[in-house]
Amino acid sequence: MNKRLFFTSEMEFDPFDGANTEDPYPTYRWLLDQAPAYYNPDRDFWAISRLQDVKSAVMDHQTYSSAAGVRIDDLLALAGPSPLTMDPPRHGLLRNLVRKPFAVRAVAELADMVEGNVDRILADLLEDLPAAGELEVVSRFAKLVPVAVICELLGVPAEDAPMLKGWADAMLETVPGQTGSTPAAIDGARNLRSYWVQALGARRAQPQDDILSAIATAVVQDGPLPEDEQVGMCNLVFEAGNATTGTLIANAILALGTHPAQLDWLQQHPDHLPGAIEEFLRWESPVQTLMRVTTTEVLLHGARIPAGSRVLLVLGAANRDGRVWDAPDELRLDREVVRNLAFGEGIHHCLGAPLARLEAPIALRSFLSAIPEYQVGAVTRFHDVSMRTLKSLTITAQTVAA
Repeated sequence: MNKRLFFTSEMEFDPFDGANTEDPYPTYRWLLDQAPAYYNPDRDFWAISRLQDVKSAVMDHQTYSSAAGVRIDDLLALAGPSPLTMDPPRHGLLRNLVRKPFAVRAVAELADMVEGNVDRILADLLEDLPAAGELEVVSRFAKLVPVAVICELLGVPAEDAPMLKGWADAMLETVPGQTGSTPAAIDGARNLRSYWVQALGARRAQPQDDILSAIATAVVQDGPLPEDEQVGMCNLVFEAGNATTGTLIANAILALGTHPAQLDWLQQHPDHLPGAIEEFLRWESPVQTLMRVTTTEVLLHGARIPAGSRVLLVLGAANRDGRVWDAPDELRLDREVVRNLAFGEGIHHCLGAPLARLEAPIALRSFLSAIPEYQVGAVTRFHDVSMRTLKSLTITAQTVAA
């Protein structure tokens, strides 16, 4: 079957387009309703968007391989090999090295540490509150909280956290319309690699009770990890521990600031915060797309997707599938929780999901206690073909609790 039959001039899905960064949801609605097996001939990729199709794909690593990377651009290759870009059996061997610190029970024991970091960062933010009441809350709060936490778990000095986050963001930020690695991305990856190599060397010489030491001293199949894999593991843990969580917190603050009725409801029903977190994850999924490559021909909705095809799994669309959720484009914090795909599923389910579900309620609860009313000002989005995140968000605080 001619794969061009699944591309029409009516609409186009192009994750490199700057318009997709600003608002992908009209395109997602079209994909869900009209093009569930979509082919973009110019970019040479397929996209599947309905929840059941995406869920089946993420659960089927034999058919949908991650070995060629999980982004449609090549930026993640700069981070180095890790379980994220591996299939079994190597995937499981490396993921097991860092599974324990991210297990639900282990994460639950971190609540006091997370609260301490949130209190410290929020106090610093409010101390600088100007007379006009304006605050930039992405770099000063939403992203800073999870970076501080994951650095503590890794064993990284707290003062290095902003530097590492800057390099990591540079490595993944894209330019609208551009497909290759930017000079800033290459520099960010190079700086991170140098930092991790030095830190890992220090842990091999003097191991400590932290994740860096676990990676530095790991033995897999009777041998130490190659340096590329050690660096890749460090980048994976760092990103898994902060990127999705920081995005979730920032997106939630923006959503509440632009949906005052939902903010009022949440203030009146604070015990529902964990359920509200699931709705934020569904409605504005931090990770919007994951790439896979087919190992065999796939038949889907009348389309023949050839073996060796790049396939984008559009999580951001799947989590707004009207076949699963009523009025899916509406933010409803009182929805009955239905499992979404914000953290993926299967063997590549996000390593940092339990940590995100711990940190986000703590951070939002403290934020809303200190700033119960605010208005959204300037919003700048972070250009990324995979994640839907913010670069900056300015709010005007209406009232600040004593």
